Amino acid sequence: MSSLVFYPTSPKEALVGEFVGKSIRDVPTPAAVMDVAAARRNCERMLEAVKELDLGWRAHVKTHKTVELTRLQVGEDLSRPANLIVSTLAEAEMVLPLLQEYKSKGRRVNLLYGLPISRGAVARLAEVAKVLGEGGVSLLLDDPAQLAAAAELKAQSGVAPLAHIKIDMGGRRAGVVESSQRFVQVADAALEAHGAGSLVLSGLYSHAGHSYGGDGRAAAMEMLRAEVDAMLSAAERLSQRAREAGMRLPALVVSAGASPTALSVQNLLGGRPDEAPELRAAAARLSELLAAVKAKGHAVEIHAGVYPTLDLQQLAAHSLASSRLSWRDIALTVVAEVHGVYPGRGANGTDEALIGAGGLALGREFCKAYDGMAMVTPWGRSGVEMPACDVEDYEGWTVGRFAQEHGILTWAAGKGRGGGKEEEEEEGEEEKKKTTTTTGPGPQGDAVEAGQKVRLWPNHACITSSHFGWYFVVDEDRAGHEDEIVDVWIKARGW
Repeated sequence: MSSLVFYPTSPKEALVGEFVGKSIRDVPTPAAVMDVAAARRNCERMLEAVKELDLGWRAHVKTHKTVELTRLQVGEDLSRPANLIVSTLAEAEMVLPLLQEYKSKGRRVNLLYGLPISRGAVARLAEVAKVLGEGGVSLLLDDPAQLAAAAELKAQSGVAPLAHIKIDMGGRRAGVVESSQRFVQVADAALEAHGAGSLVLSGLYSHAGHSYGGDGRAAAMEMLRAEVDAMLSAAERLSQRAREAGMRLPALVVSAGASPTALSVQNLLGGRPDEAPELRAAAARLSELLAAVKAKGHAVEIHAGVYPTLDLQQLAAHSLASSRLSWRDIALTVVAEVHGVYPGRGANGTDEALIGAGGLALGREFCKAYDGMAMVTPWGRSGVEMPACDVEDYEGWTVGRFAQEHGILTWAAGKGRGGGKEEEEEEGEEEKKKTTTTTGPGPQGDAVEAGQKVRLWPNHACITSSHFGWYFVVDEDRAGHEDEIVDVWIKARGW
């Protein structure tokens, strides 16, 4: 049975009636706020990049779990496929009506279940496959035993699912190493199932989770190149084994990504003459490899999930120049209330404060750039400007400690590295010195007080947003009405 029965979604009509037109200053806290203007920009940039580079595109919905943001991720161009990834079957059931809508308009659709297939997922995934029809559902394989579940999916739905072999790029979460004997075992089992008609072996898939630890544009492009290179090798081996078995495969799709590496393709859209040689070289190597994949008859697909909302982890990966990836592009924030202030209690005599947002609102994922769970935005605080520095150099309030329902605001002085990872490519040394000034001289010049509402930039939007049933949607492009709630987006719940 669909999780929409066991985990009913929040009542959109009632929420819209209660909150649309009000200010986010007047909502119960903690509250998740989505700036649709920033999310729209982030989605449009990605769609423009993959279109210009002639790459396939697959949007992951696990971060936001909404129909509305899914629409922005795939765009309204009916000539381009609406390819999605979900991490839960609840997400699949949530977006199914949207895919039906697209299909009725003649748009090609495909939904990939993002965990290697298991028997427990078959019944619900089969219901999705019945609706979407041939080519509508994809699955991942990394164990020969999973082929029985794939065959059962075909038996229950009447639809042969598309299948990608999951490649492990070192993250050791899911997948098989391309050069291993285990890859051969999975490949041979998948080829046998393909020949039997229980699935269509369609490609390779990897997730570069390690790219969150990257520290620059060149590193992000090199990580993506490593992904694509490994899957190209796997695709060639797979094609060779198919030929030896007298079997014909469709053009194989090499599907690579995670938000830092997916974002890095935007670096290929045209560089500046003064870019560092290492950047130009990394871009050239990646471009050459993408061309090589296509020349061998395969297709390249990019996938990502957190890029529409962004977060502090993404800023800290520095996968794009600050002109394309900045503090203003973080679409997801959390509104919290200050419950009390503790003068002089912090390090070096700084103030601390208590807010009503802790681990259950913010999550427990750290950011490599600083010690804390979230950073306080300039919103609503007189004289406090938007940061113009890297995350590492931020000076201001952070959620430095937390418990289940509350967090402690502490003052972060920044790590004093000065400037950006690659800001020398963007501006001269004198200008760089100017932009390292951040939010003020210290807590005495940037005070908070009990009863005040603050907005927080989260470390990891996927984890933070998972704790909320809906988003209060605002639109910063509405000058003078930036805090007014224009919609409420309801999220999928459960698994």
